[in-house]
Amino acid sequence: MEHYKKWNDIIGWAVFGIALLTYMLTLEPTVSFWDCGEYIATSVKLQVGHPPGAPLFQLLGAVMAIFAFGDWTQMAFWVNTLSALSSAFTILFLFWTITALGRKLAESLGRDDQTTMIAIFGSGVVGALAYTFSDSFWFSAVEGEVYAMSSFFTAIAFWAILKWEREVDWNPRADRWLILIAFLVGLSVGVHILVFLTVPAITMIYFFKKYQKVTTLNFIIANVIGVGILGVIFVVIIPFLLRLYGFMEITMVNTFGLPFDSGTIFTTLLLAGVFVWSLWYAKEKGYYYLHIIALSVFYIILGYSSFLTLAIRSNANPPIDENNPEDALSLLAYYKREQYGDFPILYGQYFNSQLDRNNPFKDGKPIYVRDEKAGRYVISYDAKYSERNWDKSTIGFFPRMWSDDPEHVENYKRIANIRNPEKKLTVGQNLKFFFDYQLGHMYWRYFMWNFAGRQNDDQGRYELTKGNWISGIPFIDNARLGPQKNMPDYMKNNKARNKYYLLPLILGIFGLWYHFKKNPKDAWAVLLFFLFTGVAVIVYTNQKPFEPRERDYAVVGSFYAYAMWIGLGVFGILDLLRDKFNKPLHALAVSALCTLLVPGIMAKENWDDHSRANRYTARDIAKAYLDSCAPNAILFTNGDNDTFPLWYVQEVEGYRTDVRVVNLSLLNTDWYIDQMKRKAYDSDPVPFSLEWNQYKQGTRDVLYYQQRPNVAPANARWMADDFMKWIKSDDPITRFQAYGGKREFQYYPVKRLRFPVDKEAVLRNKVVREADTSRILDFIDVDLDMDYLAKRDIMVLDLLANNDWSRPIYFSITVGSTDRSYFFLTEYFRLEGLAYRFVPMKMAEKGQRFEFGKVDTEIMYDNLMNKFQFGNMELPDVYLDETNRRLSYNFRNIYARLASELAAEGQNEKAIKALDFCMEKMPVEKFEFNYFMFGIIEGYLKAGANDKAMELMNKFADQLDQEIRYFNQFRGNKRKAIQQELQNSLQFYRFLAQLEMQYILKSNDFSKSQLYQRFEKSSAGINI
Repeated sequence: MEHYKKWNDIIGWAVFGIALLTYMLTLEPTVSFWDCGEYIATSVKLQVGHPPGAPLFQLLGAVMAIFAFGDWTQMAFWVNTLSALSSAFTILFLFWTITALGRKLAESLGRDDQTTMIAIFGSGVVGALAYTFSDSFWFSAVEGEVYAMSSFFTAIAFWAILKWEREVDWNPRADRWLILIAFLVGLSVGVHILVFLTVPAITMIYFFKKYQKVTTLNFIIANVIGVGILGVIFVVIIPFLLRLYGFMEITMVNTFGLPFDSGTIFTTLLLAGVFVWSLWYAKEKGYYYLHIIALSVFYIILGYSSFLTLAIRSNANPPIDENNPEDALSLLAYYKREQYGDFPILYGQYFNSQLDRNNPFKDGKPIYVRDEKAGRYVISYDAKYSERNWDKSTIGFFPRMWSDDPEHVENYKRIANIRNPEKKLTVGQNLKFFFDYQLGHMYWRYFMWNFAGRQNDDQGRYELTKGNWISGIPFIDNARLGPQKNMPDYMKNNKARNKYYLLPLILGIFGLWYHFKKNPKDAWAVLLFFLFTGVAVIVYTNQKPFEPRERDYAVVGSFYAYAMWIGLGVFGILDLLRDKFNKPLHALAVSALCTLLVPGIMAKENWDDHSRANRYTARDIAKAYLDSCAPNAILFTNGDNDTFPLWYVQEVEGYRTDVRVVNLSLLNTDWYIDQMKRKAYDSDPVPFSLEWNQYKQGTRDVLYYQQRPNVAPANARWMADDFMKWIKSDDPITRFQAYGGKREFQYYPVKRLRFPVDKEAVLRNKVVREADTSRILDFIDVDLDMDYLAKRDIMVLDLLANNDWSRPIYFSITVGSTDRSYFFLTEYFRLEGLAYRFVPMKMAEKGQRFEFGKVDTEIMYDNLMNKFQFGNMELPDVYLDETNRRLSYNFRNIYARLASELAAEGQNEKAIKALDFCMEKMPVEKFEFNYFMFGIIEGYLKAGANDKAMELMNKFADQLDQEIRYFNQFRGNKRKAIQQELQNSLQFYRFLAQLEMQYILKSNDFSKSQLYQRFEKSSAGINI
């Protein structure tokens, strides 16, 4: 094939250009939700993110941030651009991989004419562009996360083995490609471990090339070896090295009395010596493969060395220093993600497994820390009897249902149809859950999103109307999901409702069949790639029902493999048509048609819901959280989306660095408490009084309530200082023995606490207005209605006990929806924006969901009307996915509460102005009517704006009419599946009618209500 290489390069780079242009045009210009804020912040300032770390990504992100030329507001854009570049290069190597596989097919068929060359390039274009415009890969390509770069390493590693295969017969230096793969594997650990999963496929390419005669036995052995190499790299090499470093460090320092880091230096020199000796020995003896293996291991470790930056930066104690991995010992725990706990994969406990009666707990791994004064490592936590020891008769194989969280257990029982949850689970029940939920819901659904079509961007939990795959072919979708006609406008017009008509799926299936028929060896390697980056990931992660977000980004590697078959499907079509259509023009026409029908349709359908252009919502919502706080405040948050974007705006844009963000989830760890006790930028340390040895790991991790009359009467109320003295005490009277004396726990004897209030300090620090002086309480009573205290609970109580009112204390409104979530302080909350301020006044009775505390209209009006920005969420062309819409509903709630309180104060004009502003920023055209609209409507009614309220109520009723009409089409089991949604629509209709009667008609006569008449008409004939 004349000029093959030239055209392969030209077309490949052209496809790269299309991909890069696509991703740059749809790139998010600033921070996104979820982990992106953390990754961008830790990249720009080289800090330490969550385990298992991504130091190479952070290093490259820091390089990209240089191109902002000091404009801190543009650094997120440049880190996001790193993902766009990584994704575009992934597409380039995918194109070259498909053309390499296609060229092998052509050679096996003995064809090298121009038509065949066009067929090869057509295959590459269709397959690469199909992946370019695929749902999950595109999502990761336009935000500052690790998955795009991880895909790049995966793509180049698999392409490299095909380059080796092509050269090995004639180039004596071809094995350099194997060394490159090893180096890529090592480097990829500094991004994400996805590339590890290509090792079995790479091994089989090597095997098929080296062994022309394939037997059943050597085929099985080769596959086992491939999996074994994967295990050695993942489980042995890197963990072994870190263990070796840790062991030698402790030995050198504690046994031989050498300075800190002596063991690390010695181990490094020892490893270097071993590698030099192994290379010399291999050369002397002529052991070529030993030479290759030694170099490969060396380059894996060299690639992994990016993790040194984590230890170096952690020793500098930056503001973000998760897990504090300062040495080899802590780096091993960091790499193994010990913070998140362990879970079984192939053998272990089920959710109803019991602890061993005789030995319910076993020893864990002791924690060593540096004692600078003693000059040695000391055990800070011996971990004696710290790990659960399961009764062997209650555990078993393939434990897919393992979490004993009550919510997870209920979902296990429902999904796997478990009728006797006390009985030991069977392998069959676990397989049912595996195929139904883990494979079906958490993989196959995602696979079909990418190659069949997607229903919408709502997170799916088995509802017929949320998060399913669709095809766009009515009889298929109707059979699976019920009627697809007469849908409500917001469902029908959801930008993420994408229909590919099964065309990518069908072309890929055909390509798979054709590949196995014509070249089963390569097809097997691609299949291994597909299975290990898809099914194996599902097996390994052992997901629980339900995850906080969709997890399709974790299995994009398998979609990459499938895109190869989509491409080869084009080659197969042209091969089958060759007898009648064998001209170059025919090949061009078929390739062009396939391009239009597969990646063309995918691009058209996916563009509007994958473009994040001009969207600044995550950044501006983060600023709104901070702007809800007074200067020098402490703001408690809880999840990813009320924490990571805030880290970004503080760390990168330098916004409101006087506010100390305290994440309650992380506050259960000693290293995070250490960081909170340090000054950060303009924020003073959080004034916790507990010392390190009082909150270190293994100390006061959890305290249990025990009522003991000899310590305190049943309804005693202790002063907070006395309670904290009890908590800090090491007196044996504060402890109790459990499990036959093998474990000791601390208890607390009272649940009722009293916090005294220094009124002078309150007034001096302007916590309340002078006009409210008489409302300041002498003390704040808190009833801890719970039977245990976690470490974070203790730390919050400690802060409150030592509160001198000099630091405003706030809780994000997204911390939770119960009094328990807010430490039973909700009676003393003053709502000032997206956060509640803790004040020494009785603001309200104990609240209900979403309605805690009382609004401060003056502060909140200023925040909501003058300070908050909304990231262009109101613009028609700015796409808001489910995460953005869901978080924005908090704004509807707080605007409604503000308006309601303003109306109660007689400030109707300001109430209406606030609601008008809310509707301008969150129009119903982009935010459908839902539960949170009732507060907006009622606010208008309370302020006397009946016309505006009635206009909204009628539009709301229009949507409900559509919903009821749509749901009423369902029959049989599908009717049962949507029954709750139907009931919600009917209930909402009743709420509207009640609002009309209460505020407008001021009557209980339903016959006078226009909305009730509409309700009766709409619901006529419905069997509720």
